Amino acid sequence: MIRFAIVLLLLANAGYYAFSQGMLRSLGWAPDNPSEPERVQQQVKPDALRILSAQEAKEAKEAKDTQQLQARNATAEAASLPEPAPAAEQPAETPAKATAEPDKLAAKPADKPQDKPADKPEKPEKKECLVAGSFDAKQVDALRLQLAKLPEGSWRLDSSTSAGRWMVYVGKFSSQEALDTRRDELRALDVSTDRARVASLEPGISLGRFSSEEAAERHLAAIGKKGVGGAKVVVERPETVSYSLRLPKLDAATKKRVQSWHVMDGKDLRSCS
Repeated sequence: MIRFAIVLLLLANAGYYAFSQGMLRSLGWAPDNPSEPERVQQQVKPDALRILSAQEAKEAKEAKDTQQLQARNATAEAASLPEPAPAAEQPAETPAKATAEPDKLAAKPADKPQDKPADKPEKPEKKECLVAGSFDAKQVDALRLQLAKLPEGSWRLDSSTSAGRWMVYVGKFSSQEALDTRRDELRALDVSTDRARVASLEPGISLGRFSSEEAAERHLAAIGKKGVGGAKVVVERPETVSYSLRLPKLDAATKKRVQSWHVMDGKDLRSCS
């Protein structure tokens, strides 16, 4: 029994080998030919086949995608267009109306040209607040004549008063020796002394300086009780009024013009801050 199975198995293997090798093709028993030569023979211009590089394949794909996108956009635009309304039947024009229509079209004025775009507004010129000073009463009179040429409200003159000062004074002495001798006498009376420090009063001695004439007179009376004689009250510095020019909104051209005035007396314009 085993021998029969072995013989049968050998026969089956031999038959399969003959079948797989095409030995039985004449009997119609053979496996399919994987090379499919008939399809190769049906190729059209196989020599025109070319393998693309990676860059060429990428460019070809992008071109194809672009064509597909344009085709979709054209289809979408065509679908979004409204359907034209059916034209209503119009009665035939009379000869007179048909003749008058060309004249009407000819008389129609041409379309109004589009307005030109408005020019971009220019940036406003920068203006600054400037001051100059100080000017005395004589200078400010001449300055007012020049300022009158500027727009009203574009300038202002501010005044400030400098208080006067008074001094209890002894002098003038004929020599430095005479001044030193008198100073020693005053110190012996316990009276403070100082130089006059005013050119027109030198050589002289100051026995005190005061912001008001009344205060100077009181001091003169007080030292008089100590035995000081020959002293008097004099004006060391008179009360003065000075003026400053203020130009709150001055442009560059006006600034140059103002600085050229001789009445400015060399005084520069400076920032208000």
